[in-house]
Amino acid sequence: MGNIKYKKLETLTSIRFFLIVIFLTSLTFNFLDILIFEFTRSFPGLIFAFFKEIIDPISDILDPMNVIILCMLVIIFNSRLNFLLKNKNKQRSLEEKTGLKLRVIVDSFDYYSTICKHFVWSLAVAGVLCNILKYIIGVSRPKYFFLEGYDRFNFFNLEHKVSSFPSGYTQAAFTLAILLIIYINKYNFVILATATLMGISRIFMSMHFPSDILFGAYLGAIVPIILYCSFFKEKLKKFDVNRITSFNGFLRLFYWRLFI
Repeated sequence: MGNIKYKKLETLTSIRFFLIVIFLTSLTFNFLDILIFEFTRSFPGLIFAFFKEIIDPISDILDPMNVIILCMLVIIFNSRLNFLLKNKNKQRSLEEKTGLKLRVIVDSFDYYSTICKHFVWSLAVAGVLCNILKYIIGVSRPKYFFLEGYDRFNFFNLEHKVSSFPSGYTQAAFTLAILLIIYINKYNFVILATATLMGISRIFMSMHFPSDILFGAYLGAIVPIILYCSFFKEKLKKFDVNRITSFNGFLRLFYWRLFI
């Protein structure tokens, strides 16, 4: 990650930024949530259809569990790589099919497996924290607040109807967005715009208030950054980039690893 871009992301974890988020979340919760939510009800049906038919399915595809499963496959195959490479015929076949030398194959699998561990830990930790907050704070979802007369707060409640704050979908979307920005370092606007739309869709789906989205985005963003700063950044620095294949090269390597 470029130093300038990294520093910008690192500021999200500062106490000052945290206090700003808390202030804005509190302001939105107390004065703007209901007004904004009711205002969205006046939007044309085409807008609701856009979020329901296009954005919401993207959220389902990028479900954290799907990403975790894919990452775990990489981690598991990496753990079994040395066993496979003890077979000289399979080792030679893997080198021929991928066009990569043995050292590059081993280092590339270790490198991308480490990145996958960052994805898994980030999604898991952010998800657990999000659900703990949901349980403690117990904010009612909009449709139950408006239609069934639920109180806005129902502290320490496991009921799905009162697990609105923070938004889990938004948290997951921003966790993935930050991870992609860290490792891809391009298309940042598209990535963040998609994550934002995924969060906004929860308002139009009557599942969340704006304050849920705001804090969910913050929570989702800071966890992968903190984990990167405290552990994965230094671990990834130990790899020689000259012995790491490109992402496309790794996809080809992973494909042949499946069948050899």
